[in-house]
Amino acid sequence: MRLLEGCRVLDLGIITAGAATAALLADFGAEVIKVESPTYRDPFRAWSAQDEPDAMPPLFRATNRNKRAISIDLKRPEGQAIFLRLVRRADVVVENFRRGVMEGLGLSFARLREANSDIILASISSQGETGPDAGHVSYGSTLEALSGLAWVTGYEGGKPEVSGRDVNYPDQIVALFAAGAIATALRSVRNGEGGSHLDLSQRDLAAFMIGDRFAAASQGEAVTRQGNAQHQCPLQDCFLAADGIWVALSVPASVLRLLSDALTAGDLDCPGALRIAVAAAIAAQPARQAVDFFLGLGVPAALVNDGNGMMSGWGETWQHALQRDEQGLIVKGFPLQVDEALLAIDRPAPQVGADTYAVLSEIAGYSRGEIAALAEAGIVESAG
Repeated sequence: MRLLEGCRVLDLGIITAGAATAALLADFGAEVIKVESPTYRDPFRAWSAQDEPDAMPPLFRATNRNKRAISIDLKRPEGQAIFLRLVRRADVVVENFRRGVMEGLGLSFARLREANSDIILASISSQGETGPDAGHVSYGSTLEALSGLAWVTGYEGGKPEVSGRDVNYPDQIVALFAAGAIATALRSVRNGEGGSHLDLSQRDLAAFMIGDRFAAASQGEAVTRQGNAQHQCPLQDCFLAADGIWVALSVPASVLRLLSDALTAGDLDCPGALRIAVAAAIAAQPARQAVDFFLGLGVPAALVNDGNGMMSGWGETWQHALQRDEQGLIVKGFPLQVDEALLAIDRPAPQVGADTYAVLSEIAGYSRGEIAALAEAGIVESAG
């Protein structure tokens, strides 16, 4: 039995932050129902071009596996009534709309709680539920700037840097923290403490992760961008080997003399002498051989894996970061594994409204005739 089996989640999440949070809950065994609208889809469905018009983009597959899907027009009172009927039989609602959207739809936490006093609403937003910036629309890059993360990212003397779409750091970390917060809130409900509204600000979370840097700056310490450098290591950087593969190296002070002697680096007081010797040694041999050489001297060293390098280690050096769904397609896997109740991808990401009839019948208690009438009126939508 998986850890969240028996928990039901209504997933209003889109893109990464909300949808990935709900995907993690599904991985841990929760029944997650993705809720879209006949007039509004998760933008990830059309995020990248595909050779086949009906193909599902990889990013959508990754953040929506293990979910069922329904389509309800939440802008209409009849659609809101359907959603609230589902809330009565649910444990969690996840959303990451712009602030004010849930209230505008008549689905504020107060109204959700009227339907179900034990409901947990996880509101994931750029900049929180309150404050002067709460209503602003942000992206990963602007959140990294606002949180101070870009301030400490980059090279000495250079400009601030953002991680970009391929990393999208604030979205990735909020999904991990949000899933944990929801699990904690579920425990409170089971202890009879009632539901709760979780306010998850991506800006605050990104700032929290580097809070020590702010503390140092507030005490007058100069905090600058360092690139790959680190004060505790006389040398820390990446160097190109003879076979075109990069090698990452961290040289602690304790092995500085040993390394210098091995490379005949000369005067350690001469700026750049050790760097020049290390770069020359790595450039003269294949990356794997260079790594073994430095490890033998007690110097932490590793290959800088590209995509092909990572894939070659699948099942040997790492296990669950990527998975294949039941269609054999590679999707993002799991951040951890539970040996007693293995996380698995049991179903691929669903088409729009794939389970509308089943969910409204089994959970909300609508008759087939009632569902057909709702579909005819355009209030709900079904894939089949």
